[in-house]
Amino acid sequence: MIGIAVVAVLVLTFLFDTAVSTLNYRQRSKPIPKNVRGIYDPDEYARWLNYSMEGYRFGMIKKTVNFLILFGLLVFGGFGVFENWAGALVSSPVPQTLMFLGIYGLLSILIDIPFDYYSSFTIEEKYGFNRSTRKTFLLDIIKNILVGGLIFGGLAAALNAVFLQFQDSLWTFAAAAWAVVSVVMIVFFVLQTKVFVKVFNKLTPLPEGELKERIEALAEKVGFKVAAISVMDASRRSTKMNAFFSGLGKTREVVLFDTLVEKMREDQVAAVLAHELGHAVHKDAPRLLLQQMVIFALYAAAIGAILQSDALAQAFGLPEVHFGFALVLFSILMAPIDFLLHIPANYLSRRAEYRADAFSTEHVDKQHMIGALKVLIKENFANLNPHPLAVWLHYS
Repeated sequence: MIGIAVVAVLVLTFLFDTAVSTLNYRQRSKPIPKNVRGIYDPDEYARWLNYSMEGYRFGMIKKTVNFLILFGLLVFGGFGVFENWAGALVSSPVPQTLMFLGIYGLLSILIDIPFDYYSSFTIEEKYGFNRSTRKTFLLDIIKNILVGGLIFGGLAAALNAVFLQFQDSLWTFAAAAWAVVSVVMIVFFVLQTKVFVKVFNKLTPLPEGELKERIEALAEKVGFKVAAISVMDASRRSTKMNAFFSGLGKTREVVLFDTLVEKMREDQVAAVLAHELGHAVHKDAPRLLLQQMVIFALYAAAIGAILQSDALAQAFGLPEVHFGFALVLFSILMAPIDFLLHIPANYLSRRAEYRADAFSTEHVDKQHMIGALKVLIKENFANLNPHPLAVWLHYS
């Protein structure tokens, strides 16, 4: 029965997610809200509708394939086979876990590659967004495997070692696991732009000139110092644009996509940078880090509870508790709870974005911020009329 319950959670989560996606897709035919009418002209809006329809159909095919593969692995004992393979290759518990996760992770990557390829070189290419070459696409896959293996493999190994040390005490394990992940999260926040972003992208300082002088004057006016304002070569992969703020303390940086600098007027770029400075002034990055650390305290307890049950592993063809498989079960069983957690988390995130917009309009002309948002919407083909449930669950 316990195995049936896990599979039922997987199926119901898939059906709920599909229903939300379908509601969001059908919402496209509803009247556009008055405050955003006119952003797309009729031809552009027709093109966006075609793009959204293709994206929806493709996304549903990808979700369904991934669901069916995970469903099949659970029902037909595939994870038990992975455990046997890992056990035949290595004997120690931690390397076995890494081998198990490596097999499953490699399978997931191999399944995703053709979907990602089609998305980039067919759909995104068709609508003029893709600028990636096949060489860049291949290098990104290799880099993702190496960086992901290093970060998540190292984290899984550390958590498995903690479990072996404290497996007789759920709460001690949960506390120790929470401490390990919290340290990793802090390190990632500090090094995100300085190390991890640079693995995939080239960052160059914002060129000297009037724009940089305006931003530095604004930062000085609000009493805030940013370690760097950089431009990222996002145009190597896509015409879409964005900007982000990252780092803690003296490592705080603002990064602009080169496509944003290229397609916006200088006043609009200044408004976007003011928005990012608003995040810094309001300490949104530390708040987000603290929020994620609180959520992981719940996750650590959930993982610990799963690791207390041999029956869960045995229901799917494994002889006893297996740390790697426990992480897979965790991702399945926590999915419904994640839907609920995303509602307040996304609300807080959206509130922070509105507050950063308001900060920008206090220091640059309001019309420049409005103009920047309109450019972002048009160039990224944003949905002007998402379904409220999709907003609550997914829009940050």
